[in-house]
Amino acid sequence: IRVFYFGKRSRSNLSQLSYNLQKVARIALQLDLMDFAIICSFRGEMEQNEFFRGGKSKVEWPNSKHNRWPAEAMDLVPYVGGKISWNKFHCCCLAYMILTVGKMLEIDLRWGGNWDMDGEPITDQDFQDLVHFEEVK
Repeated sequence: IRVFYFGKRSRSNLSQLSYNLQKVARIALQLDLMDFAIICSFRGEMEQNEFFRGGKSKVEWPNSKHNRWPAEAMDLVPYVGGKISWNKFHCCCLAYMILTVGKMLEIDLRWGGNWDMDGEPITDQDFQDLVHFEEVK
């Protein structure tokens, strides 16, 4: 019996992702280890520049992997106890799961909690985006 499933918003965002990211997200959710939502995939020019001006992104349009079609970046937020959680620990647990699925599928991913991919999460960077995952090409 599947415990977790994507809601309407997540399914819409899923459909805007590259095939590789769709595959990672689907398999990760099917593990039934942790529930999560896809809160962002493709971003248009206005939305991307709003994120930049608000400090939620370091790049303006069209320089984000969210700005490609299909999107090569996704923002995933954990659901814990039936509610969205921005808790750093929950985000790190989700990241471990997503990055593991990516490795298993031989899909290289970068996480916004470890931008330089050096294995030292969070502590060696200034900009934290713990819900962000992108393909490395």
